[in-house]
Amino acid sequence: MEQQVANVFTHVRHDIEAAGASVDDIIKMTFWVKDPAKDRAALNTEWIKLFPDAASRPARHTQSLPPDSRALVQCDFIAVLS
Repeated sequence: MEQQVANVFTHVRHDIEAAGASVDDIIKMTFWVKDPAKDRAALNTEWIKLFPDAASRPARHTQSLPPDSRALVQCDFIAVLS
């Protein structure tokens, strides 16, 4: 799970930078995981790496994936580009 979550955060950084923005422009992220309580530690580790300043982190929602999902983690994010 840790590697999957790290991969998601790598892609988030890549995608936002490809749009000519930075992670500072992200205002909300939503994650879907198999077990939010169990998988929170893996999310928090990468979350703090990507957003080290607790005062400027985006909003975050974590929800459960459907039981039959083949994915371990999914994510979407909203950013405001000026």
